[in-house]
Amino acid sequence: MADLAERLDGIRVCVRAPGADIEAELRLRTAITVSFDEGVYEFIGEPTLERALAGAARLLWVGWQRQYRAAIDGTNLTVDVDDLHDSRFFSDRAKVEAIGGSSDARIAITAIGMENFSVHIKPGTIREISEDRFTAGVSEAATKLIQDFQAKVHDLKTRYYG
Repeated sequence: MADLAERLDGIRVCVRAPGADIEAELRLRTAITVSFDEGVYEFIGEPTLERALAGAARLLWVGWQRQYRAAIDGTNLTVDVDDLHDSRFFSDRAKVEAIGGSSDARIAITAIGMENFSVHIKPGTIREISEDRFTAGVSEAATKLIQDFQAKVHDLKTRYYG
Protein backbone atom coordinates (compact mmCIF):
# COMPACT_ATOMS: atom_id res chain seq x y z
CA MET A 1 0.00 0.00 0.00
CA ALA A 2 2.95 2.35 0.58
CA ASP A 3 3.74 2.05 -3.11
CA LEU A 4 0.17 3.05 -4.01
CA ALA A 5 0.28 5.99 -1.60
CA GLU A 6 3.50 7.16 -3.24
CA ARG A 7 1.94 6.83 -6.69
CA LEU A 8 -1.13 8.80 -5.59
CA ASP A 9 1.07 11.47 -3.99
CA GLY A 10 3.00 11.63 -7.27
CA ILE A 11 -0.05 12.44 -9.38
CA ARG A 12 0.36 15.82 -11.05
CA VAL A 13 -2.36 17.35 -13.22
CA CYS A 14 -1.86 20.58 -15.19
CA VAL A 15 -4.71 22.26 -17.09
CA ARG A 16 -5.58 25.50 -18.85
CA ALA A 17 -8.89 27.08 -17.94
CA PRO A 18 -11.32 26.95 -20.86
CA GLY A 19 -11.36 30.25 -22.75
CA ALA A 20 -8.84 31.95 -20.47
CA ASP A 21 -5.08 32.30 -20.21
CA ILE A 22 -5.02 30.74 -16.75
CA GLU A 23 -3.20 27.58 -15.72
CA ALA A 24 -3.93 25.38 -12.72
CA GLU A 25 -1.97 22.51 -11.26
CA LEU A 26 -2.84 19.80 -8.74
CA ARG A 27 -0.08 17.90 -6.96
CA LEU A 28 0.36 15.98 -3.70
CA ARG A 29 -3.40 15.21 -3.71
CA THR A 30 -4.50 18.57 -2.26
CA ALA A 31 -2.02 21.25 -3.37
CA ILE A 32 -3.46 23.53 -6.04
CA THR A 33 -1.61 26.37 -7.73
CA VAL A 34 -3.02 28.87 -10.20
CA SER A 35 -1.11 31.18 -12.52
CA PHE A 36 -2.11 33.80 -15.06
CA ASP A 37 -0.45 34.62 -18.35
CA GLU A 38 1.07 38.09 -18.35
CA GLY A 39 -1.50 40.88 -18.11
CA VAL A 40 -4.53 38.61 -17.67
CA TYR A 41 -5.19 39.24 -13.97
CA GLU A 42 -5.36 43.00 -14.32
CA PHE A 43 -7.96 42.91 -17.10
CA ILE A 44 -10.25 40.01 -16.26
CA GLY A 45 -13.57 40.58 -14.46
CA GLU A 46 -14.67 38.60 -11.44
CA PRO A 47 -17.60 36.82 -13.19
CA THR A 48 -15.35 35.68 -16.06
CA LEU A 49 -12.69 34.59 -13.60
CA GLU A 50 -15.24 32.65 -11.53
CA ARG A 51 -16.31 30.69 -14.62
CA ALA A 52 -12.71 30.09 -15.72
CA LEU A 53 -11.66 28.81 -12.30
CA ALA A 54 -14.72 26.53 -12.06
CA GLY A 55 -13.83 25.14 -15.50
CA ALA A 56 -10.24 24.57 -14.42
CA ALA A 57 -11.47 22.79 -11.27
CA ARG A 58 -13.56 20.41 -13.39
CA LEU A 59 -10.58 19.66 -15.63
CA LEU A 60 -8.30 19.08 -12.63
CA TRP A 61 -10.81 16.65 -11.14
CA VAL A 62 -11.15 14.71 -14.41
CA GLY A 63 -7.36 14.55 -14.75
CA TRP A 64 -7.00 13.39 -11.15
CA GLN A 65 -9.64 10.68 -11.66
CA ARG A 66 -7.89 9.36 -14.78
CA GLN A 67 -4.52 9.13 -13.07
CA TYR A 68 -6.08 7.74 -9.89
CA ARG A 69 -7.73 4.96 -11.92
CA ALA A 70 -4.44 4.19 -13.67
CA ALA A 71 -2.69 3.91 -10.28
CA ILE A 72 -5.45 1.67 -8.88
CA ASP A 73 -5.40 -0.55 -11.98
CA GLY A 74 -1.88 -1.56 -10.98
CA THR A 75 -3.20 -3.10 -7.74
CA ASN A 76 -5.70 -5.77 -6.75
CA LEU A 77 -8.05 -3.16 -5.22
CA THR A 78 -11.63 -2.83 -6.39
CA VAL A 79 -13.00 0.70 -6.41
CA ASP A 80 -15.98 0.19 -8.70
CA VAL A 81 -19.57 -0.63 -7.84
CA ASP A 82 -19.72 -4.26 -6.80
CA ASP A 83 -23.24 -4.52 -5.38
CA LEU A 84 -26.29 -2.50 -4.34
CA HIS A 85 -24.55 -1.37 -1.13
CA ASP A 86 -21.66 0.08 -3.16
CA SER A 87 -24.11 1.62 -5.58
CA ARG A 88 -25.82 3.47 -2.74
CA PHE A 89 -22.46 4.62 -1.38
CA PHE A 90 -21.41 6.03 -4.76
CA SER A 91 -24.79 7.69 -5.16
CA ASP A 92 -24.45 9.37 -1.77
CA ARG A 93 -20.84 10.33 -2.49
CA ALA A 94 -22.00 12.10 -5.65
CA LYS A 95 -24.22 14.28 -3.44
CA VAL A 96 -21.50 15.33 -0.98
CA GLU A 97 -21.32 19.11 -0.76
CA ALA A 98 -17.87 20.49 -0.03
CA ILE A 99 -16.72 24.06 0.49
CA GLY A 100 -13.42 25.82 0.82
CA GLY A 101 -12.73 29.48 1.37
CA SER A 102 -9.78 31.80 1.62
CA SER A 103 -9.01 33.13 5.09
CA ASP A 104 -9.73 36.69 3.91
CA ALA A 105 -13.23 35.54 2.79
CA ARG A 106 -12.66 36.88 -0.73
CA ILE A 107 -12.75 33.51 -2.49
CA ALA A 108 -15.11 30.57 -1.95
CA ILE A 109 -15.20 27.34 -3.92
CA THR A 110 -18.03 24.84 -3.62
CA ALA A 111 -18.59 21.48 -5.22
CA ILE A 112 -21.25 18.81 -5.23
CA GLY A 113 -19.70 15.38 -5.60
CA MET A 114 -16.54 17.08 -6.89
CA GLU A 115 -18.33 17.28 -10.24
CA ASN A 116 -20.25 20.55 -10.14
CA PHE A 117 -17.93 23.36 -9.11
CA SER A 118 -18.82 26.93 -8.33
CA VAL A 119 -16.44 29.77 -7.53
CA HIS A 120 -17.42 33.02 -5.88
CA ILE A 121 -15.06 35.99 -5.80
CA LYS A 122 -16.01 38.96 -3.65
CA PRO A 123 -16.69 41.95 -5.95
CA GLY A 124 -13.73 44.33 -6.12
CA THR A 125 -11.18 41.66 -5.25
CA ILE A 126 -9.16 41.98 -8.45
CA ARG A 127 -8.79 45.73 -7.99
CA GLU A 128 -8.02 45.45 -4.29
CA ILE A 129 -5.44 42.66 -3.99
CA SER A 130 -2.35 41.63 -5.91
CA GLU A 131 -2.20 38.68 -8.27
CA ASP A 132 0.09 36.83 -5.84
CA ARG A 133 -2.31 37.35 -2.96
CA PHE A 134 -5.23 36.26 -5.14
CA THR A 135 -3.54 33.06 -6.33
CA ALA A 136 -2.55 32.26 -2.73
CA GLY A 137 -6.22 32.70 -1.75
CA VAL A 138 -7.37 30.40 -4.55
CA SER A 139 -4.82 27.77 -3.49
CA GLU A 140 -5.97 28.02 0.12
CA ALA A 141 -9.67 27.76 -0.82
CA ALA A 142 -9.07 24.83 -3.18
CA THR A 143 -7.03 22.92 -0.60
CA LYS A 144 -9.76 23.44 2.01
CA LEU A 145 -12.39 22.27 -0.51
CA ILE A 146 -10.50 19.04 -1.18
CA GLN A 147 -9.92 18.45 2.54
CA ASP A 148 -13.60 19.07 3.29
CA PHE A 149 -14.64 16.62 0.57
CA GLN A 150 -12.16 14.00 1.80
CA ALA A 151 -13.38 14.34 5.40
CA LYS A 152 -17.02 14.01 4.38
CA VAL A 153 -16.29 11.00 2.17
CA HIS A 154 -14.35 9.42 5.04
CA ASP A 155 -17.40 9.85 7.28
CA LEU A 156 -19.60 8.40 4.54
CA LYS A 157 -17.28 5.38 4.16
CA THR A 158 -17.41 4.82 7.91
CA ARG A 159 -21.21 4.87 7.81
CA TYR A 160 -21.34 2.40 4.92
CA TYR A 161 -18.40 0.12 5.58
CA GLY A 162 -17.59 0.56 9.27
